[in-house]
Amino acid sequence: SSFSFCSCTCPNSETNALNCGLVAMGKGPKKKSKAGRLNNKGKKRSNTKGRASAIARKVRTKDIDQVHDDLKIPDKFKPGVLEQDEDLPGMGQFYCIPCARYFLTPEVLVQHQRSKLHKRRLQKAKDEPHTQRDAEIAAGMTHE
Repeated sequence: SSFSFCSCTCPNSETNALNCGLVAMGKGPKKKSKAGRLNNKGKKRSNTKGRASAIARKVRTKDIDQVHDDLKIPDKFKPGVLEQDEDLPGMGQFYCIPCARYFLTPEVLVQHQRSKLHKRRLQKAKDEPHTQRDAEIAAGMTHE
């Protein structure tokens, strides 16, 4: 039989091995590496949103500098001015400029405008976006 020697005084037979607990039942204790850490080789990654494949598949929205330009002409995005599109929510009439989202009804749009997400996005969009000239000045390049 393939039992290892036990530390007790019993002879190393199959029946005594069962009594000593040499036969492993179930998963057993977690195995630690030499450094004292648990072995996580077979563990699934929990943070998968930052991986390149997930970022490549992400549905892109407008960037902040594009939203900043849209905020300069808000009359272009009023209900009735926008062309109707039956594929969009609310026929494409109720649009939030900072968040670049369409809503079903004006009530839902007003409720969204009170949300923290909208207020943060609006604050970011109101800030002046950085330009290439700003980057060159910050890097110490002379600009004429």
